[in-house]
Amino acid sequence: MLDEEPKAPILIVDDEKSLLGICKEALADAGYAIQTANDAPSALRLLEESQPFDLIISDLRMPGMSGMELLKKIKEGTSDADFLIMTGFGSIETAVESIRLGAADYLPKPFNISHLLLKVEKILQTRRNRADRKKLSNLVRILNLSQAMNTKLDMKSLINEFLSQIQKNFVPDGVVLFLQEQSVLQPKVTRGALLRGNPRLNAWLKLLAERIFRQQLPELIMCKDRLGVPSNTEGFPPEETLTSVIVTPIAIHMNSIGVVALLRNDSKADYTREQLQLLNVFAAHTASAFENAKLYGTMRDMNLEVIRSFAQAVEVKDVYTRGHSERVALYATHLGNRLGLSSQDMNRLYTAGILHDIGKIGIPDSILNKPSKLTKEEFSVMQRHPELGRAILNQVTSFSDILPIIYYHHEHIDGSGYPMGLRGEEIPFLARILTVVDAFEAMTSDRAYRKALPPETVRDILAEGAGKQWQESLISTWLEEIAKPEFANLHLGGGQSLSF
Repeated sequence: MLDEEPKAPILIVDDEKSLLGICKEALADAGYAIQTANDAPSALRLLEESQPFDLIISDLRMPGMSGMELLKKIKEGTSDADFLIMTGFGSIETAVESIRLGAADYLPKPFNISHLLLKVEKILQTRRNRADRKKLSNLVRILNLSQAMNTKLDMKSLINEFLSQIQKNFVPDGVVLFLQEQSVLQPKVTRGALLRGNPRLNAWLKLLAERIFRQQLPELIMCKDRLGVPSNTEGFPPEETLTSVIVTPIAIHMNSIGVVALLRNDSKADYTREQLQLLNVFAAHTASAFENAKLYGTMRDMNLEVIRSFAQAVEVKDVYTRGHSERVALYATHLGNRLGLSSQDMNRLYTAGILHDIGKIGIPDSILNKPSKLTKEEFSVMQRHPELGRAILNQVTSFSDILPIIYYHHEHIDGSGYPMGLRGEEIPFLARILTVVDAFEAMTSDRAYRKALPPETVRDILAEGAGKQWQESLISTWLEEIAKPEFANLHLGGGQSLSF
């Protein structure tokens, strides 16, 4: 039968060899993996050279360095081992002081071995419970990150969300996000007063990030012990107040796409290996989100090309509306931005602007290009283009959320529009926006039956139609926008140089 795995690694430190042997034998018989040291310096060397210990049991009084001093050293270092201190010179004051410094418990000499075993098991059970709570806490953090990242589709929003999660969960004094751009690793975002105006520290971080990017291995750097180490070596940054750095690659499918580095100065506790592991998991989730955003961007560009080809198909039939759809889309997003719409609504407006006249494909050329006013019968045919547009786009599932904007973009606030004669808020809000800018673009561009109208005439028509054809507040906002000098830069050559 195979031997069971040791329960936990324990280090015993005592200058009394007989007691050291008794404790080692008893704990080994109980299934623990035991190592021993005769003094505190030997214990510190073992901590550097060996696998991590779950528990350190140390005598209080030892020559050279006491157990209390050993406890302080361990708490200042990277080990997260629990500490049980034992002594024959115990007192309430000594017990309180050792626990204040971070000891898990206190064991006065002389003691029974059964008492030692109970203390050890109690401490290790508490440690296991603590580890379980941390795992659960970290799992919640990871789930929160994933949920937050899944709501973003563009790189800018993803980067901002990632850095927000980093700040919340790791509380750094400085953070640098490096991303590969055109085969070169570049600092994409740098935050924190620690890094501002510090070119030497930023240069050191760049070298460190390039190494982590190549090796694809996370790293914890402790910066406290600088004695005899030149400040320009890679191991230690050129910043005396810096105490710890955690840095990890952002990689997917074994390919690095970036690096994130977090820094802390002496105002906060040092980063730990557990936090490094959590950061590594955060980076892995973020890499997947970045990759999805890149794929989404590619698909979006492809969709836009298809969308533009649809609009161009209409413009081939109606030469006088060439560029009309693009300008309507541009004006709609300009007004939407002024109104503070979400990026999702802005995307809907832009797509609807490009496609709002797609139904004109089904309108006879003789009506589209008629150089004079349409008859009542001809206008009735023209009024079918929103319905035709909806029928065409209804075959494309991804366009379902823009169909109402396209179908209702000729409705009027007073109910006099078409195709349904909706009134006021019965008309979808994004359709109300599109109606304003569609009419504006038509008035300011040449048509088969007339030249572009003068700016003052356009303003008068818009003002007169406010509250009747168009929503009054939207007209008010739009008139403010077109009056701005920079608005002329938006016009794409529809028929005149706009100057309102």
